[in-house]
Amino acid sequence: MNTIKVSPEIMLPEGDEWIARVREKAFENMKRYDGCAQVIVDAFMQEWGIHDPLVTRSATAFLGGMLSSYTCGVHVAGLMVLGMIIGRENIEEGLDGVFPIAIPGQELVGRLNAKIGSHSCKELTGVDFTDLDAALAFHASKEHERCFTRVADGAEQIALFIKELDQKGELFSSNNFSLE
Repeated sequence: MNTIKVSPEIMLPEGDEWIARVREKAFENMKRYDGCAQVIVDAFMQEWGIHDPLVTRSATAFLGGMLSSYTCGVHVAGLMVLGMIIGRENIEEGLDGVFPIAIPGQELVGRLNAKIGSHSCKELTGVDFTDLDAALAFHASKEHERCFTRVADGAEQIALFIKELDQKGELFSSNNFSLE
């Protein structure tokens, strides 16, 4: 398999097969384990050969709209995955380290909104996840299965977006970007 190095840790496979694998893995992860943000982040990490329990753990609390029916975990996962590629490595990089992700991050959120319908978990599901009884009822319902497809669609859009950035030569990190 041919790969393209986009960071010291991440190699993007050439072709489109990896996109289908990420989509399928995210879908299966969601069906089996739940946790929209975490299952997408995990699918990308598996595809890229990354094992970092702290990254996996950090995505845990983003299900159910950050446990509060707010931002959909698909969007959070998209920004986390993008951050793994072009996020700043050290806070000491300041704004120079943040600028490379700003515009691509905004564009990715817009694309995800267009694909899955909203950035709001409550708008997408109709559930107030601060009500644990409602959250459990939703999880046991057929309606919850729509989230499996949202997660798969989101993972695919994230992968397609990353591939597009790479093809346009726009996958760069804060290590080679500066305001000066």
